[in-house]
Amino acid sequence: MNLFQIKALITSYLDETKRAQLDWDRRFKIIAGTARGILYLHQDSRLRIIHRDLKAGNILLDEEMNPKIADFGLARLFVVDQTHEDTQRVVGTYGYMAPEYALHGQFSEKSDVFSFGVLILEIVSGQKISSIQHGEETGDLRDIAWRSWREGRARNIVDPTLNNGSESEIMRCVHIGLLCVQDNAAARPTMASVVAMLNSHSFGLQVPVAPALYGNAMSGIFADMQLWEINSGTTRSRESTNRSDQDSINEASITDPYPR
Repeated sequence: MNLFQIKALITSYLDETKRAQLDWDRRFKIIAGTARGILYLHQDSRLRIIHRDLKAGNILLDEEMNPKIADFGLARLFVVDQTHEDTQRVVGTYGYMAPEYALHGQFSEKSDVFSFGVLILEIVSGQKISSIQHGEETGDLRDIAWRSWREGRARNIVDPTLNNGSESEIMRCVHIGLLCVQDNAAARPTMASVVAMLNSHSFGLQVPVAPALYGNAMSGIFADMQLWEINSGTTRSRESTNRSDQDSINEASITDPYPR
């Protein structure tokens, strides 16, 4: 794909002045397409890839609003039967990192699932993970989404500009997002299950438990960490240098959810 065909980052459409340009059909297309792209990395690609830095800023949109997963600078290759890997150097983006990775340096396919769950909640709400406000509620998007869902008012977190979207489909996406951001990695669905959930309403959904960091119980631990977001090439290049050619991915690569 020609890089000049890229239209925008999802983050640009989370801007308050542009959110109305993304109706529900377009948002669902982005959610479903990104899910297929991640599934391709985890299961269908010749190389099994854990992205490790999935976020709105790394999802590009082409002219037809098809999502493209980009920036593989932190990605790792897994062998066929590998379940997880540990690292002493935790790098990534605040809010998108799964707790087992942020606190213990352990990452896996389920770490990417967590990041994708955050992305779903951002796309549905039209707000960024770091700061959200609905009425008198202000805080982490996961916390507010969970409380709203548990209390039967999940519609409150939905972007108010989504006037014509399918209510059941929107609520289902909130539910799926909460399943993906559960604290226990083993409880999170695989991307294959996520794709099935998105494609078929007959695919049953389990009841999600409180997501990671619910109630800000761990906010003090996270506040002490210094490597939430990689803003300069210096930090990223240091980690890249420590990796062999066998477990690194070209960070300029873009993954198409519909590989040819």
